[in-house]
Amino acid sequence: MRNVLFIAPTTYKLPLDNNMTKKFEYLSQICNLNVVAFANEKKEYKLGNTNLYFYKKTSSRFYNYLKIIIVSLFSISKIINRNRIEIVSFQDPVSSFLSMFIIKLRHKKVKVIVETHGDFIETLNLEKNLIFPKFYKSLFKKLSTYTIQKSDIIRAVSSSTEDQVRKISKTKEIVRFPAWVDFDDFKDIEIVRNKKQMFQILFIGSVTDRKKPHLIIEAMSLLKKENIELLIVGPTPNLKYLESLKSLIVKNELKEKVKFFGEVNREEVKSLYSKINLMILPSVSEGLARVIFESQATACPVLVTDAPGMGDIVIDGQTGYVFESNNIVSLSEKINYIEENYNEAVHVGRNAKEFILNNYSAENFKFSFKKIFDTVYSK
Repeated sequence: MRNVLFIAPTTYKLPLDNNMTKKFEYLSQICNLNVVAFANEKKEYKLGNTNLYFYKKTSSRFYNYLKIIIVSLFSISKIINRNRIEIVSFQDPVSSFLSMFIIKLRHKKVKVIVETHGDFIETLNLEKNLIFPKFYKSLFKKLSTYTIQKSDIIRAVSSSTEDQVRKISKTKEIVRFPAWVDFDDFKDIEIVRNKKQMFQILFIGSVTDRKKPHLIIEAMSLLKKENIELLIVGPTPNLKYLESLKSLIVKNELKEKVKFFGEVNREEVKSLYSKINLMILPSVSEGLARVIFESQATACPVLVTDAPGMGDIVIDGQTGYVFESNNIVSLSEKINYIEENYNEAVHVGRNAKEFILNNYSAENFKFSFKKIFDTVYSK
C-alpha cells in the first residue's frame, strides 16, 4: 500500500467521533494513512494504522494562518521523511499554497492531489467580515492557480467545483466523487415526522450570507402561514450577519416561528432529521453539501437552489425540489407547494433515499480514493 498524507484546514473535535473514526478506518484499508489537520487541542497519536497530527486551532484567524506557515515550513517535511510519504492530498487549493511550494522544492518525487470541496475563491469572503475583500479574492485566485497547476491530479466533489478548476486549467486531469458521508448512521433512524400540527423546516449549516438562511425567513414572511416554523442549526462565524438575521426575524414578526439551536452533536442532528418535514439549503455557493446527502438518506424531502453542483444529486420532483437562486417568490412558492402536497413530497424523499443508498456508499468512497491513488502514482 502507498504511504499517503492528507493535509487539511479542517478542524476536528477530539476525541474523534465514530463518524470520523470510521472514515479513517476505511481509508487505512487502501493506504498507509497519515493526517495533518487542526483540532481543539494539540495531539499526535495513532488510530489503528493511521498516524494523526493535530495542531490546536485558536479563535485568532491571524494566529491560525501563522500556524499554517510554521507547520508548512517545519513539520510537513519531517512527516514526509519519517513516514516515507509517496502521495500528498491537499483538501484545499488556497491554504495549501506554501506546503505545495515546500513539497515541490524538497520532495520532487512525491505525487500531489489537490481536492476542491467548495468555492475556494468566494467562500471566505461570504463567511467572514473581511476588511479588504477584493484583495483577498485576488490573492486566493493567485494561490489556488499555483497549487492547481502544480498538482498531479485534481479531486472535485461536484460538477461546480470541477467547473471552477476548469476555469484555471483546461487540461488538468480531474476525478470527481463526493465527500465522505456515513449513510449507515442515518438510513435506519426512526422516522417520527408528520404534518398534523406544525410544518417544520430545517436549515443546517454555517449561518452566513453564503448559506443564505435569511431567504427562508423572507419566504415565510411572504407565505404568512401560521403552521410553518424554521429551525436554524449551525455555527455563527459572522456575528454581523447573525444580528441582521435576528433583526429580519423581529421585523417580520416571526420571533415565535424561528428557533436557533447553534452547533449540535451528531445524535441531535439525527434526531432533527427524524422529525422535520423539509430541509432547505438556499446556498448560492456550494460544493456538494453533506447535509443534502444526510437528509436524503433519512428520506427527508430537500429543497435547494439551482446553483451549479446541486443538480448532481437533486432532480426537481424526483429526488428533491429546486428553486431559483436568490428568488424569494420562487422559494415561497416551492415551500407552499411541498406543504400542500406533502404526500407527494414524502414519496420524493423515499425516491431520494433509494437513489443515494444505491449510488453512494463508504465502499464507493474507498474505491474512488484507491483509484485516484493508483492513477496519480502511475504518472
